[in-house]
Amino acid sequence: MPPTAVLFDFDGVIADTENYHVAAWQRTLIRMGWELADEAAAPSAEMDDRAFAAELFAARGLDEADVEGWVRKKQDLTVQMIRLHPRIYLGVAELFRALSGRARLAVVSTTWRENVEAFLDAAGLADAVELIVAKEDEAAPKPAPDAYLLALERLGAAPADAIAVEHSPEGLAAASAAGLPRLAVGHRRERGDWIGEARFVPSFEDLAEVLEQLGFSERKPS
Repeated sequence: MPPTAVLFDFDGVIADTENYHVAAWQRTLIRMGWELADEAAAPSAEMDDRAFAAELFAARGLDEADVEGWVRKKQDLTVQMIRLHPRIYLGVAELFRALSGRARLAVVSTTWRENVEAFLDAAGLADAVELIVAKEDEAAPKPAPDAYLLALERLGAAPADAIAVEHSPEGLAAASAAGLPRLAVGHRRERGDWIGEARFVPSFEDLAEVLEQLGFSERKPS
């Protein structure tokens, strides 16, 4: 039987947001007179904003810096960029349309809810997503399974009746620990040991292949 719910990670799965985080931190820190090189800013694409800021300020000897205030400034810039230009991976919109009426869709992420909502609205996908689990839900970050377990609870779905779509070893580990079947999407990452026992697609561009790997046939039931 096909899954009744498809749970998508956000950053790196449906939204190509890496450059947003890097650029937003660079522009934010310019206000402090810092020029943050690309290689120094790159970890911000993978790290929690508070952890990145705290680490950066500690390295500069600024132990009493207003981490929350600077994170808020960076977040405001990030949302502005998302709304102006939502960088959506190829095939995402077509996949969401193909799943309409066949499965309940959720986004399960540890990024800010504001980012997810701004992106879905700007990309015209907001009506397709039934549930968002985000940083504000205070679930332990991946690879802990908490965010996925919370999503399943709120959907009233059993793990065996859903599938998670992830792009990283940490995300796949979180989904596995929650008992979920898993589909790894590569986008810019080649297939490798990082996918473990998950199914794999290189991108969402081959809709028929993606639907098959998710457990659906290409055509909707009549």
